[in-house]
Amino acid sequence: MKVSRKLFAVTTTLILLTFLPVAIATAQQAFTSLSANAKGQGTLTMGREEMKIHSVVVQLKEDGTGEIMIVTDLTLFVNCTWTAPADLSKGIDLKVTGGTTPGGATGSGKLLLKPDGKSIASLSMQGTSNTSKRKIKIDFVAE
Repeated sequence: MKVSRKLFAVTTTLILLTFLPVAIATAQQAFTSLSANAKGQGTLTMGREEMKIHSVVVQLKEDGTGEIMIVTDLTLFVNCTWTAPADLSKGIDLKVTGGTTPGGATGSGKLLLKPDGKSIASLSMQGTSNTSKRKIKIDFVAE
């Protein structure tokens, strides 16, 4: 009886040690890039002007830079840098580094993904135009 208990304990330990690295490697997969678009509803406010947002296209690159295209009656391009937390449900932090206007803009925002981690759930950003000093605000929720 003692031999079979020892054999069971050793076998169980070896099996757990075999699968442990696989579980750790799967859990540590980092978010490295994203290319997604979404239709939905939202508003773009630039100073006193307000426009409806029809869709958003997001391209986040592995080097930590990204491009966001906001489609309203106009199409606006935003350059940014991004960082993703270990828990993607907290959202991806965005820092606006240019785009939107000829002179650029500065600001920050947050991109939330759907549970699949590949689709846009919502986008919110706020910033200021570097040339006109107008405040810019984006609120978008995907369908």
